[in-house]
Parts: sequence; structure tokens; C-alpha cells
Amino acid sequence: MRLALAHLGKRESLEALLKALSPLARAAREEGAGLLLLPELVLGKMPSPPLPEALSALAQETGILLVAGHLGEGPRNRLQVFPEGPVYDKVHLYLPLGEEGDRGLLHGKGPVAFPWRGRSFGLALCYDLDFPELFRAYALKGVQAFLVGAAWPGAYAGLLEVLARARAAENQAYLFLASRADTGSPTLFIAPDGRVLGRREEEGLLLAEPDWGFLEAYREKYPLLRHRREEAYRVR
Repeated sequence: MRLALAHLGKRESLEALLKALSPLARAAREEGAGLLLLPELVLGKMPSPPLPEALSALAQETGILLVAGHLGEGPRNRLQVFPEGPVYDKVHLYLPLGEEGDRGLLHGKGPVAFPWRGRSFGLALCYDLDFPELFRAYALKGVQAFLVGAAWPGAYAGLLEVLARARAAENQAYLFLASRADTGSPTLFIAPDGRVLGRREEEGLLLAEPDWGFLEAYREKYPLLRHRREEAYRVR
């Protein structure tokens, strides 16, 4: 199984996005990838009603799943699987003092996972990485990999990597992170033991090939989820 992660900057129009994305999707397909993950809000917070139809058409044309962040109805910060996959709306909105962030958007209702080629994938967006509870909820439901779109400020790129590696390691899951190139943060492919297996910092594709045998052996040797003690986590 091979996936591709697009390190792609925000575009100001759907036409500009498709001009940049179409060759990336075709290149990903030629490299043997069956899924292409895009960053968060690829058009920023600009509404674009034709975007879902356009991305569905591109996914069908190239024969590849597109997982893309865009502004959904509500409005909500959305990560959607095209052509006909599930929709995840960002649960944790980024609302820092003095910054625009996700202001004006609505919260999503909860985690969304989907099966693909015999594996279970959980969806998340950017600031969600600050909340380990979401990723643990996925892991307890059998999710083996996380697909995360991000537009994380480059000034805190070091924190982004720390959080992404932690979410992967503490849940013994692969984590695929596609960052917007205009933010200055990297796109990352992270192993279930927290190692960074791939990184991209310039526009283009990062190819990722997870080793599911390693994941299963690692979980068997270090069964973290089975060692949890819910009854001991209540503060007295």
C-alpha cells in the first residue's frame, strides 16, 4: 500500500487549485499511490460550492482517493474523502487570542474513521493534534492510521512535529500529515513508534509506504492499549 501526501500552498481560486493539484494527483497515481492526502483549507476560508464536485471528478478521473481539507457547510472546517467517502468536521477549533484562526466556524460532532484496503483510517485536522483524547478514541476503535490535514503556523513547526510523533507513538499507529506549504510547517510521515519516516518542506509529493507487519508486531510486543487501567485514572 502506498499513499501520497501533498505539500501544497493555499490557492486563491478553485481554478488555481486544480491547476496545481491535477498534475500532483496524476503523479501520485503513476507512483502507485492509491490515496492522496491534501492539507487543511486548501482554499483558505473562502467558500467554493463547486469544489466538492471538482475534486470528486478529479478523483474519478485519476482513480485515486483524494482526502482534502476545505470549507464545508455550516460553515465548518472539513476534511473530506473524494469521490464518495466520509466527511470529518474539525472537532477542536483553533481560537487563539488576537488571531483569526477558526473564528466564525462551527465545531464538528466527533471522530470519523473509514476502512480502506483492509485497514482503518481516522481523520483529523491541525489543532486536533493538541488533543490526545481524539486519537485515543480512534485507537480504541481499532484505527491503525491517522490522516491529518494541517495549516500549522511555521513559527511553531517544532511543536507540530512533537505532537504528531506523540499521537502516533502513544497509539502505535501510522500518522500521515499533509501541511500547507505557505505556512512553513513540514509534511510528515510518522511510524507507530514515533520515528519520522518522511518529510517534505517544498511544494510537491511525499510518498509513504506503511509496513503493516511492523505495526502488528510492535503492538504485539508492546501492547499499550491492553495495559491501560481506566479505573486508576480518576483524580482523588
